Amino acid sequence: MPNDSEIQMESWADPGTPSQEQAFEKDILDKKIFEIEPRRGSLAPGEQMDLNVLYYPKEVRKHHLGIFFQIMNGKPLSIKFEGETLHRRAQLQLIKHTYDLPPVPIGLEWAITYPIEVKNLGITKLKYKIDMTRLEQLNAENHDFRVFEIQNPEGTLKSNEISHIFTLFRPLEAKKYALDLPVIISDIEGPSPESYTLRLRGTGYHLEKEKPDEVQFYEDLPVCRAHLNDDGSMAAFSTESIDFGDIADHEPSNRFVILYNLNPTLKLKFDF
Repeated sequence: MPNDSEIQMESWADPGTPSQEQAFEKDILDKKIFEIEPRRGSLAPGEQMDLNVLYYPKEVRKHHLGIFFQIMNGKPLSIKFEGETLHRRAQLQLIKHTYDLPPVPIGLEWAITYPIEVKNLGITKLKYKIDMTRLEQLNAENHDFRVFEIQNPEGTLKSNEISHIFTLFRPLEAKKYALDLPVIISDIEGPSPESYTLRLRGTGYHLEKEKPDEVQFYEDLPVCRAHLNDDGSMAAFSTESIDFGDIADHEPSNRFVILYNLNPTLKLKFDF
């Protein structure tokens, strides 16, 4: 039978490191980003009550929080709060600071295309333009071979809109490539004071040799976009809502959506 000191030590056991989702929700609770008024109350049979849900964002980002309403002698109710704060000026979001493209064998006939997500976190429309000078220099230094290409080096994003920069990579030699491209942003007030850089890293290798270690290209997705289900598999879409805009009758409108498998070991199966 354990003594008193053993019982006390057991009760103070380290709960362990919180998961990313737990740390995310704890930060929201600590900052009181979501509030409900009133927190407690009672209802007579057939009575209804208005609840005020307040959103106090402290930063430019997206928030979500799962809430349970405990009902005495009844089943708890679950509701999910979501909110997003936008910047007053044009602000571009790149999910990662550096994009490590998966290793590609040399000698491919066609380049591999990687969609890189960009989002407008501002409240006004923005224009982006990638300075291609360094890309052209790198290709010229590699015998004028098109090692890197970008299909859409400039574009326009509406407020809160998500799009993709399509980057092509076809290595000429078995070596590592590094490319830093300035991105110029402007809105209705002119050029943005923020500086943006698209950093690309790629590795070429001989197909008959062992493939180099690969860094997950789609890592570090925002927590709100990763959905964990009961069996432990993780999946996320590149966007959570699709706006097809104003279109004429019988005129098709297409949108590009990526489905990510965020589980490092298990294969993902899906069915629409």
